[in-house]
Amino acid sequence: MKLVSIGKVILFLLILFVCSGITAQSYERDWRTDRQKIKIISYNIMDGFSNGADKDRIARFTAWVKEQSPDVLALNELCGFTEAKLKELAAGYGHPYVAIVKENGYPVGLTSRTPLKVIDRKIDGYGHGLLHCKVLDMDFLVTHLNPSDRLKRKKEADNIVDYINSNQLTNCLLMGDMNAHSPFDASWTDEHLEDYAVISTFMAASLHDICYMFTPDSQRYSFPSRILAGSPKGDALRRQQERIDFIFVTDSLRPDCVDAQIYNGPDNDYLSDHYPVGISMFIPKK
Repeated sequence: MKLVSIGKVILFLLILFVCSGITAQSYERDWRTDRQKIKIISYNIMDGFSNGADKDRIARFTAWVKEQSPDVLALNELCGFTEAKLKELAAGYGHPYVAIVKENGYPVGLTSRTPLKVIDRKIDGYGHGLLHCKVLDMDFLVTHLNPSDRLKRKKEADNIVDYINSNQLTNCLLMGDMNAHSPFDASWTDEHLEDYAVISTFMAASLHDICYMFTPDSQRYSFPSRILAGSPKGDALRRQQERIDFIFVTDSLRPDCVDAQIYNGPDNDYLSDHYPVGISMFIPKK
């Protein structure tokens, strides 16, 4: 066996050991009067709905978000969007508070039902950017890692972990299109072994993959949707399915996460090339 292969196996086993407490089980809690349940969704919206020109997709997206009623929504590929345009979009589904990392290229952004505070907008060393906002007394990090260069993705992951550690973000959520695969999906993505380093980096930093905890592997895919794949069926579609969109939380927030879902049903087949991912959690009631 080549040394590089041995190294990958060792890394994989190490991550499994570090994350041995994570199992696909239910953490649903009883309601308490001092707690409220919130929903958080992350969605790559495919070239900003053609730079805002695809009004039909925008209308269907707005209706879907309104129906889901998330408290916080993270967005990737806000192409053609300014903060003002994002505010207009978010108003359509009841979010008056917005932030965007930049206004060119492939920005990431965040919208919220409750006030948010922008802590930082990182561009250098972060591919499409890293947006850091404070919402509901938690730190939200939204990113979109390099889609084409595996080594650059790994460097961006290292930078994010360093940022979390140097800023002591203990109540933190990290989300977005990571363009990489989880070792926990190895049973059906083993051909992507070289991509495991990015997600393993986050796991080794005690960032917990909430969708893994609650979603069966047969439903654990976020890309591609049928907008790209046409209408393939059976095994042909299964071979194409990947999970590259994630929501991670730090140790302190993991016990409060009670559900997760990848919305890869027909409602989202033709809204974007990605499917959205979401989690539900309990937080102290304001």
